[in-house]
Amino acid sequence: MFVLKVKVKNFPSMKIEIRNLFLLTIVTAVLNLAAGTSSSSAGNFLDLDEFNSSPTRHNHRHHPSPVQRQQHQFQKDNDNNFILIDYLSDGERERRVSWNGLAGKETSIGDTSKSLSLWQLSDGRSFIQMIYTSDGQLMDCEYLRQKKLVADFLSRFYAEIEVARARNFTSPLSVPLNHHSLVSEHDFREYLDNGVATPEMEDLQYSVQEFQDGQSAAWQQDAFGLRNLTYIRLESDGDVPEDLREQLNYRRLKHQCDQRHAQMRDLAHGLESSDPQEQQTAGETLQRHKRAIADWFLSPNTKWCGRGHSAERYHHLGGASRADMCCRQHDYCKLNIPGMTTKWDLFNYRPYTISHCSCDQRLVFGCGIDFGGCKS
Repeated sequence: MFVLKVKVKNFPSMKIEIRNLFLLTIVTAVLNLAAGTSSSSAGNFLDLDEFNSSPTRHNHRHHPSPVQRQQHQFQKDNDNNFILIDYLSDGERERRVSWNGLAGKETSIGDTSKSLSLWQLSDGRSFIQMIYTSDGQLMDCEYLRQKKLVADFLSRFYAEIEVARARNFTSPLSVPLNHHSLVSEHDFREYLDNGVATPEMEDLQYSVQEFQDGQSAAWQQDAFGLRNLTYIRLESDGDVPEDLREQLNYRRLKHQCDQRHAQMRDLAHGLESSDPQEQQTAGETLQRHKRAIADWFLSPNTKWCGRGHSAERYHHLGGASRADMCCRQHDYCKLNIPGMTTKWDLFNYRPYTISHCSCDQRLVFGCGIDFGGCKS
């Protein structure tokens, strides 16, 4: 046991009994710091009671959130700055980037002049998403600060990274029950960084006889996870692809989003204006927006995903039937406002249909991007 004798305001001869040498060292350092502060400024003297109650000097252990623990574990096990590019079997491309505390995901839909891309970015405190055309035109955006939405995005981001890494070389017969990796972590890293494939990887890739009868080729490819997966470690600013550098500028994105919303507000006010000329101008602008949106926002190979739908009957689905069923459920809500239209004295400036909370959980961008909330 160690006895530390210190001078504390109002208690000049206080003794503190400390039974741990490590704790003694910590307490001594803290008190020396407080003493140094008081000698430079008598008005800033910090006694022990003030120290214990000070909101800026917590003496309790901070318990990180599940997302923070997940992010910390990921950063502990992996490089913090990277890009992971994944080309999906349906033609989509996904790019996930982690850079200096930012987590971003780009999803490109289609590979034509009528393609779209969704960019989602979070700094850990807020979340922003932008929808662009192939020529870089901003179609829609949202800036959110709800903690739950931010946590949900980050949780999905790091979970998707882990899934992509784990599924890359995994036997389809062991997914998802055992999820036993057939390739070591070192070999996996060598493949990602240098493209070096071990004999085990080649055997795994071509052992198609392991598949059960009746499984489709697309399922087999996805089960193996042997897609065109590219991992790039980012060491400096120069390693970040040029087209992503501006997309990692959080302030710039927020400014763009604010400008877009201001344009839509002006358009809505013009439609309600008492000035016939202003109302006509706003109406013509709205029609141009609608025509542009009609060209862009009916997703390829679907009949329900996008602005409106092309299905003649409820059971008519496109080739991407799973996505189509999701979009159909969303659009069949009776309490909805189609994109760029007014209903119940509310103008929906977005290029997609929004539905009442009683119908769904705010499926944004046609379908499939669930933010766990809703907008009425």
